[in-house]
Amino acid sequence: MNRQQTYKKRCKSQVKSISYFSLFTLSLFTLILASCYADKGNYDYHEVDRVSIDTTGTGIRASYTLTRFDVLDIEPNVFFNGEKVTEESAAPLTYQWTLFSAVSGAGGSNQIDTLSNERHLVAPINRTGGNYMAQLTVTNTNDGLRQFFRVHVTVSEALDGGWMVLYERADRPGYSDLALVLNPWTKSNFTDNRCHTNLYEVTNLEPLRGKPIRCFVVAMSLMSHNYVGLCTDYTLVGVTDTGIEKAMSFENFFTEAPATMAPSWYGHHGNGGMSGQNSEVLINNNKVYTNLYYNSASADRESQFGVAKFADGMGELAAWNAELPATLNYGVIVYDQTNKCFRYTAFESARFEAFGEQNMEIAAFDVNNTGMTLVMGDWGTGASRMQAFDYLIMADGISRKLAVANFSASSPDDEAIGVGLYDMTTLCPYITAATSMAASNVGGYIYYAAGNTLYNFAYESGLPAEEAWTAPSGDEVITCVRIQKYYNTIYSAGMMINADNLVHIATWNEKTKQGHLYQYIINAASGDIDTTTSYDYPIPGRVKDMAWKFSMN
Repeated sequence: MNRQQTYKKRCKSQVKSISYFSLFTLSLFTLILASCYADKGNYDYHEVDRVSIDTTGTGIRASYTLTRFDVLDIEPNVFFNGEKVTEESAAPLTYQWTLFSAVSGAGGSNQIDTLSNERHLVAPINRTGGNYMAQLTVTNTNDGLRQFFRVHVTVSEALDGGWMVLYERADRPGYSDLALVLNPWTKSNFTDNRCHTNLYEVTNLEPLRGKPIRCFVVAMSLMSHNYVGLCTDYTLVGVTDTGIEKAMSFENFFTEAPATMAPSWYGHHGNGGMSGQNSEVLINNNKVYTNLYYNSASADRESQFGVAKFADGMGELAAWNAELPATLNYGVIVYDQTNKCFRYTAFESARFEAFGEQNMEIAAFDVNNTGMTLVMGDWGTGASRMQAFDYLIMADGISRKLAVANFSASSPDDEAIGVGLYDMTTLCPYITAATSMAASNVGGYIYYAAGNTLYNFAYESGLPAEEAWTAPSGDEVITCVRIQKYYNTIYSAGMMINADNLVHIATWNEKTKQGHLYQYIINAASGDIDTTTSYDYPIPGRVKDMAWKFSMN
């Protein structure tokens, strides 16, 4: 077969294939057309509802700048089939306001908060500082169609200073949370009056497990890199000082975390005057851990808790440490309840030692053998403003004494570290029922609380303690009392507002399951309380500890 014959045969085959395909296509088209013609249909055609969101004349802005916890108030107009929707109308519409991060991808957050299910949005913005979108979704329940409206929301923090309150939650026994009080007495250059509660759960979307023990700012810098330590009997966490965002879990505090989480005390060591000589102190599962940190404007935390301190024959430790000692002479000072004695480690040492022999002709008590158990303590008036003494309520059976120790201007070999011992049993009403104490850093007195009464004990006067304040209700009991005074790095920097001139009294009413915080101006020298002016706040739990929160403002 020649080339021409082969070509003709191939062409005939292709023409035949095309003819078959065309016939198949025509048949299929005819079938579809016939089906459509046969289907008369049973449809209900109607006009789609018209839903629109209009902000004309409402004063609504395209963007809002708020301080955290401010209320966002937006009320757009909604029209349904040309008619303005009112609260009384029966339009088949539902509303949902949500808040979500305006930043997508890296640096953004997938968290979406539902703010309201009403057309008129009136809701506090609890999110931490950042850029967000507030979105209204209007859904037509007849057909499921939705309309959207958005505004940009910038949130700035307002938690850089104030008075912190750590409490066990009334609605969740066994869990703790944090409140922050902001008013002209607790925050410089502040004219408002606010109390933010349940800050930990609101910020971190999880509760803080355990009953409260202690809270304070670990202030490593006058500029940044500080955090708040929150300690419970279950865990220890670190949160950012401006946002209360969880930054450190229990294990993050350690080079190698212990297997058992059982904190009984969390404190600081050093007044912040010398960088590199300050530390946090944690007693966990009856073992003592310390670190060292440096006051720096550029560096974060410099070290973590290392190996536990040790000693032969150490007994049960009190929930206490000396917080303002001479840091080059002492690495940490604790109290052994079993052996009724103080113990110390040298600077950067891991072994506990006994103090030098005490001269009982000049020492008020023997720090190596007090014969008493430690009930509670606080630091206060000392050798100087930067050398505070420790004031300790001590128990020997039903007897109570106020022991005063000088760890701030002494060395372990000094022979008279105990500088005062005052009887409280006969001079202090209900002292065996004391629940909290606070020592003055200016005058010669301490406050102690028993029942619903706060007492002022001028220990050097030899006179009985006087009633300084009584709770408004007989059902309230005082759970915590604190004087607003310098501590840690802030003690050294001297930046605290109203230092030594405020007392904070927290109460708990078991019948109503309600806590309360009262704040008063005091005479720093005498402890007299001015009750003519005050601030008071409901607290949703039983307060265990309070402390001032660092602020540069």
